[in-house]
Amino acid sequence: MAKKDLKKIDLELEEAKKKVVLLEQEKKLAEENFQKQIGKIYVQIQLKNNRDLSYEQILEDLKTEWAIIKEEEKARREAAKREREERQHHEEMNPM
Repeated sequence: MAKKDLKKIDLELEEAKKKVVLLEQEKKLAEENFQKQIGKIYVQIQLKNNRDLSYEQILEDLKTEWAIIKEEEKARREAAKREREERQHHEEMNPM
């Protein structure tokens, strides 16, 4: 009896794993669809603000803005790391 129960449970687990994979794929497609919709709306807004812009210019502007954001985040992380290291060094040099 227990052996059949285990086989049944194993079968159900395999089916559940397959369903999880399918749901993850479905979620990824839905996210990609939302990204496309967001991109279209963003382009429409940019062109509404400036009809002279090209798609290439909009893309380059976004890439530049993204690069700036990443650099700022990197600088913040490095500053926080330096601050932690300096605090740790100070604590090591001046134990209470």
